[in-house]
Amino acid sequence: MRKIIDRAGSVLPLPNVNPDVLSGMSVLTSMLFLAFTGFSMFLSFVFLIATLFLDWFDGLIARKYGKSSETGYITDTASDRFSEGIIFSAFFFPWFYLFALNCLLSIISVAKKRHFILPLRQIFLVFYAFLLFF
Repeated sequence: MRKIIDRAGSVLPLPNVNPDVLSGMSVLTSMLFLAFTGFSMFLSFVFLIATLFLDWFDGLIARKYGKSSETGYITDTASDRFSEGIIFSAFFFPWFYLFALNCLLSIISVAKKRHFILPLRQIFLVFYAFLLFF
Protein backbone atom coordinates (compact mmCIF):
# COMPACT_ATOMS: atom_id res chain seq x y z
CA MET A 1 0.00 0.00 0.00
CA ARG A 2 2.78 2.44 0.91
CA LYS A 3 4.53 1.80 -2.44
CA ILE A 4 1.34 2.70 -4.28
CA ILE A 5 0.90 5.90 -2.28
CA ASP A 6 4.59 6.82 -2.70
CA ARG A 7 4.41 6.15 -6.45
CA ALA A 8 1.36 8.40 -6.71
CA GLY A 9 3.12 11.08 -4.64
CA SER A 10 6.30 10.92 -6.71
CA VAL A 11 4.50 12.42 -9.72
CA LEU A 12 3.48 15.48 -7.70
CA PRO A 13 5.43 18.67 -8.39
CA LEU A 14 7.30 18.73 -5.09
CA PRO A 15 9.61 21.57 -4.05
CA ASN A 16 13.32 20.79 -3.79
CA VAL A 17 13.67 21.68 -0.10
CA ASN A 18 15.61 20.22 2.78
CA PRO A 19 13.52 17.31 4.16
CA ASP A 20 14.79 18.07 7.68
CA VAL A 21 12.93 21.39 7.54
CA LEU A 22 9.70 19.52 6.87
CA SER A 23 10.46 17.18 9.80
CA GLY A 24 10.82 20.24 12.02
CA MET A 25 7.59 21.67 10.69
CA SER A 26 5.80 18.42 11.59
CA VAL A 27 6.95 18.91 15.19
CA LEU A 28 5.58 22.46 15.05
CA THR A 29 2.19 21.28 13.75
CA SER A 30 2.15 18.68 16.55
CA MET A 31 2.56 21.53 19.05
CA LEU A 32 -0.29 23.38 17.36
CA PHE A 33 -2.42 20.22 17.56
CA LEU A 34 -1.79 20.10 21.31
CA ALA A 35 -2.45 23.84 21.72
CA PHE A 36 -5.83 23.63 19.97
CA THR A 37 -6.97 20.32 21.50
CA GLY A 38 -8.77 22.03 24.38
CA PHE A 39 -10.33 24.76 22.21
CA SER A 40 -11.28 23.32 18.85
CA MET A 41 -11.24 19.62 18.06
CA PHE A 42 -11.69 20.39 14.38
CA LEU A 43 -8.66 22.72 14.17
CA SER A 44 -6.58 20.27 16.17
CA PHE A 45 -7.67 17.54 13.72
CA VAL A 46 -6.49 19.73 10.82
CA PHE A 47 -3.09 20.17 12.50
CA LEU A 48 -2.87 16.42 13.04
CA ILE A 49 -3.48 15.82 9.34
CA ALA A 50 -0.86 18.48 8.50
CA THR A 51 1.63 16.69 10.76
CA LEU A 52 1.11 13.41 8.92
CA PHE A 53 1.32 15.03 5.48
CA LEU A 54 4.56 16.82 6.37
CA ASP A 55 6.02 13.54 7.60
CA TRP A 56 5.02 11.85 4.35
CA PHE A 57 6.36 14.69 2.20
CA ASP A 58 9.77 14.79 3.92
CA GLY A 59 10.45 11.18 2.96
CA LEU A 60 8.99 11.63 -0.51
CA ILE A 61 11.15 14.69 -1.20
CA ALA A 62 14.26 12.99 0.20
CA ARG A 63 13.78 10.03 -2.15
CA LYS A 64 12.76 12.10 -5.19
CA TYR A 65 15.75 14.45 -5.01
CA GLY A 66 18.33 11.94 -3.73
CA LYS A 67 18.60 13.56 -0.31
CA SER A 68 18.25 10.33 1.63
CA SER A 69 20.99 9.74 4.17
CA GLU A 70 21.56 7.98 7.47
CA THR A 71 21.67 11.34 9.25
CA GLY A 72 18.38 12.33 7.61
CA TYR A 73 16.82 9.02 8.64
CA ILE A 74 17.88 9.57 12.26
CA THR A 75 16.62 13.17 12.16
CA ASP A 76 13.29 12.05 10.70
CA THR A 77 12.90 9.24 13.24
CA ALA A 78 13.73 11.57 16.15
CA SER A 79 11.29 14.20 14.84
CA ASP A 80 8.59 11.56 14.47
CA ARG A 81 9.04 10.32 18.04
CA PHE A 82 9.16 13.89 19.38
CA SER A 83 5.94 14.63 17.47
CA GLU A 84 4.30 11.50 18.92
CA GLY A 85 5.36 12.48 22.43
CA ILE A 86 3.75 15.89 22.00
CA ILE A 87 0.53 14.49 20.53
CA PHE A 88 0.12 11.67 23.01
CA SER A 89 0.87 13.78 26.08
CA ALA A 90 -2.79 14.86 26.06
CA PHE A 91 -4.04 11.28 25.62
CA PHE A 92 -2.00 9.35 28.11
CA PHE A 93 -3.57 5.90 28.23
CA PRO A 94 -2.83 3.81 26.15
CA TRP A 95 -1.15 6.15 23.64
CA PHE A 96 1.80 7.22 25.75
CA TYR A 97 2.68 3.58 26.48
CA LEU A 98 2.55 2.78 22.77
CA PHE A 99 4.75 5.84 22.20
CA ALA A 100 7.30 4.40 24.64
CA LEU A 101 7.25 1.14 22.68
CA ASN A 102 7.78 3.07 19.45
CA CYS A 103 10.80 4.81 21.00
CA LEU A 104 12.32 1.40 21.72
CA LEU A 105 11.50 0.22 18.19
CA SER A 106 13.17 3.37 16.82
CA ILE A 107 16.40 2.55 18.63
CA ILE A 108 16.29 -0.99 17.27
CA SER A 109 15.49 0.32 13.76
CA VAL A 110 18.49 2.65 13.74
CA ALA A 111 20.79 -0.06 15.09
CA LYS A 112 19.57 -2.70 12.61
CA LYS A 113 19.23 -0.21 9.72
CA ARG A 114 15.73 -1.54 9.07
CA HIS A 115 12.60 0.54 9.53
CA PHE A 116 10.30 -1.12 12.04
CA ILE A 117 7.94 1.40 13.63
CA LEU A 118 4.28 1.23 14.62
CA PRO A 119 2.12 3.70 12.63
CA LEU A 120 0.74 5.23 15.82
CA ARG A 121 -0.06 8.70 14.52
CA GLN A 122 -2.03 7.24 11.61
CA ILE A 123 -3.99 4.99 13.97
CA PHE A 124 -4.46 7.93 16.33
CA LEU A 125 -5.85 9.99 13.41
CA VAL A 126 -8.62 7.43 12.96
CA PHE A 127 -9.26 7.41 16.72
CA TYR A 128 -9.38 11.20 16.85
CA ALA A 129 -11.66 11.37 13.80
CA PHE A 130 -14.01 9.00 15.61
CA LEU A 131 -14.01 11.30 18.65
CA LEU A 132 -14.61 14.32 16.43
CA PHE A 133 -17.33 13.04 14.14
CA PHE A 134 -19.23 10.50 16.27
